[in-house]
Amino acid sequence: MDPSLREVAGTGDTDALYALIRKDPYMLEHIDQIPFIDTPLHIAANEGQIKFAMEMINLKPLFGRKLNQDGFSPMHLALKMGHTKLVLRLLKTDKDLVRVKGREGMTPFHCAAAVGNSNLLFHFLETCPECVEDVTVRNETALHLALKNDHTDAFNLLHGWLRKNRRGGGNSLERKVVNWRDDDDNTVLHIAATKQQHQAVQLLLDSFYGLDANAKNSEGLTAREIIERVERQGLNMSGAEDDDTTTAKIERIKKRTSRSERALVKLIRARNGLSENMLNATLVVAALVITAIYQSSLSPPRGLWQVSIVLNFCWVKKQGKLVQQS
Repeated sequence: MDPSLREVAGTGDTDALYALIRKDPYMLEHIDQIPFIDTPLHIAANEGQIKFAMEMINLKPLFGRKLNQDGFSPMHLALKMGHTKLVLRLLKTDKDLVRVKGREGMTPFHCAAAVGNSNLLFHFLETCPECVEDVTVRNETALHLALKNDHTDAFNLLHGWLRKNRRGGGNSLERKVVNWRDDDDNTVLHIAATKQQHQAVQLLLDSFYGLDANAKNSEGLTAREIIERVERQGLNMSGAEDDDTTTAKIERIKKRTSRSERALVKLIRARNGLSENMLNATLVVAALVITAIYQSSLSPPRGLWQVSIVLNFCWVKKQGKLVQQS
């Protein structure tokens, strides 16, 4: 690129840009012909020059999708440098810029998940919900990346969005993304178990009944087996010895349950599943509750009373078993 154009883009001087264009009307066309290059839009994005960036993407929209020699688009660079306002302006101009795959197949959406930027993740999902389906060259979703980089808050946001998404096909999308496997056949549940992210494990087990808790990764391990292995390693590191005496077992049962132990119990319950009779009872109760809620929209006072009756006297499914509500 012409050094004078690079300087103009870096300082955000729009008047100087058009002065250069008057001298060489094909200047931007020559840049566009190069497959991988820092365009003036890349330079402006890196420096946070919003006005110049908007002028440039108006003149050459395809610059927004072009990668530089390092494999980054302008939105990648703006996100990397913390220019959030510029990222949102680019998103408003073309929502699909958030899906541009750069180095290692990372989109700006993936980058936001990897650094735990929940604010940008929210805006990306609201503007371009399809981006949640994109994967990297390692077959990782944004949920994988959030957990692998220990950003549980970002993971909670992504998971919560999937749970509350009201778009058509939301159920199948949630099941697809949450059970998605990376190149090592790890689902997000495997990742959370491996990194001992107990809150994420609890969240997945508590709120998603389509979760494949028995999925095995490339090592042939389920999430339950990973948690068991981590627990054993923890015991070995602490120097504890196995003690199978009745007294020792009683003491272990009485001992306060850790988060990882609770997660392990839930995984075992998920593996064991429900009997046919219990499942049928659950379906009946679900139908009663839905009916009661529907009637409450027609006649609120009586309808709300019916919901209360249903919840008080019916058996409902919770955490792999049936419990009576009080």
